[in-house]
Amino acid sequence: MSSKKLGKLEFTEYEFFIIETTGSVAAGLIVSGIILAILGYNPLRGLSLLLFGGIRNPDYLLSRATFIMMTGLAFAIPMYAGLFNINGEGEMYIGGLTALLVAIYTGNGFLAILMGGFAGAVLGLIISVLRVYRGVNEVVTAIMLNMAIYYMIIYLITAKLYDPVAPHESLKVPASARFGLLKLGVFRIHIIFPLALIFIAFSYYILYFTKLGYEIRVSGLSPASAKYAGIDPNKAMINSMILGGFFAGVGGALNVIGFMYYMDSMLTSMHGMGFDGIGVALMGRNNPIGIVLASIFFSMLILGSQRMQLLMRVPKELADALSGVIIIAFSLPYAYRMLISYLRTRRMIKVGAEHHS
Repeated sequence: MSSKKLGKLEFTEYEFFIIETTGSVAAGLIVSGIILAILGYNPLRGLSLLLFGGIRNPDYLLSRATFIMMTGLAFAIPMYAGLFNINGEGEMYIGGLTALLVAIYTGNGFLAILMGGFAGAVLGLIISVLRVYRGVNEVVTAIMLNMAIYYMIIYLITAKLYDPVAPHESLKVPASARFGLLKLGVFRIHIIFPLALIFIAFSYYILYFTKLGYEIRVSGLSPASAKYAGIDPNKAMINSMILGGFFAGVGGALNVIGFMYYMDSMLTSMHGMGFDGIGVALMGRNNPIGIVLASIFFSMLILGSQRMQLLMRVPKELADALSGVIIIAFSLPYAYRMLISYLRTRRMIKVGAEHHS
């Protein structure tokens, strides 16, 4: 096990992670508390509601976390290969639309989820091919595709797929394709949450126990070393985007098949969750297991901020800002290390290219 130093003290990697995480959250809470106190609110009550107000409804909390953990994977997996994928939003939309259509025409929920994942994977493939073979920056491509897909789906729902009874909603998922609730004693949760955990375990297995995952991780750490070992970094980047797109597409499919059972004309049940996944991936240190915990914590903050707005009359902008402060504090240490690693890798690639020329 590797170790890290903090001043003159030396800690194991896990001890350092616990210290870093605890310190980051504590810093975020202190800053948030100071902001509340300055603006005349009770900081203790405010932070209590922010952290624990969302656990009043465990089912909704875990269901919301389900979608964010899928888009978190969409960002984390390509990041292992050195790509910055912000197309989780578009991949989630297209996955949800595909799942809706498959469910309507086949009545098969499992097939709808898999096809939703496939649609997201195709979108990831398009972005990665443009990046690898045409040199088009994946961030630029993702921004344009996110907007194009968003308005395309709004048009389809409004003009072609609307429900005559509720025109602002799409046609409904047939009962035969719906994933309902799972009863656990006195608790009930949507089936999509444990199903998402299966996908999380699948992603973990791919990343850490398969040749494909090894190639993705090595290519991101050192493209030069990957080439020396016979690994094609370009192929690894494409595979990482396909995988990331698949999981984001599954997230959209789970939203439609197992929670909403339709898509509304403004995509309100998905809007913003692709970008939430970026913060969740950073909070979870790009590790699938960490992403699960970060997704639940992130959802607690979002629902807690709503509770704080209701009970303390805190403006929505302030509540969202406080959540953002904690999330940034949580994510900043890893984001900094990730940026330094990325810049170091780019410098190595440039030096290698100059050496060969």
